[in-house]
Amino acid sequence: MFDRLIDLLVNWFEQLLPFFIVRDYEEAVVLRFGRFYKVVKPGFHWRIPFVDEPMEQHVVVTTLSLPPQSLYTKDKQNIVVKGVIKYRIADIQTFILEVYDAQDAISDMTQSIIKNIIMDKTLDECIDPEIDNTLAKKARVEAKKWGVEIQQVTLTDLAPIRSFRLINDTVINKLD
Repeated sequence: MFDRLIDLLVNWFEQLLPFFIVRDYEEAVVLRFGRFYKVVKPGFHWRIPFVDEPMEQHVVVTTLSLPPQSLYTKDKQNIVVKGVIKYRIADIQTFILEVYDAQDAISDMTQSIIKNIIMDKTLDECIDPEIDNTLAKKARVEAKKWGVEIQQVTLTDLAPIRSFRLINDTVINKLD
């Protein structure tokens, strides 16, 4: 309870300040009365207390690990694929104001592109190092809509697997 009171006081004090500072690795969007007002770069900036609301965001290169995906190749091989995306924010206004959860959107979009490309190739074609460039090119086009610049998409793991799927618990219980 006491920590909530301290947070409230700190937040209220920050709202009273007529200035804000954007760090060197950030950019910010300023909302005036809740509507877009301007984009600001790193440095010292004036603001109207309780009217202007700066929303800072890191814009430096970031990596995002993709969770493993189980897919079938064109030659009916079951494989598992993991990847890493290297990206940076190119348009802070679009990134903050037009995408709710940008990291989740980037992850989902890239996984979808990986699925579409892998399922259209044989296992031998999937091992080709050129597949990373193909993935990155397609991801760049899609991510640009969200103010994101994809620099690299790399498949970190790609291996054939054997899978066993169980329908439901009743089948498992009958087997025992």
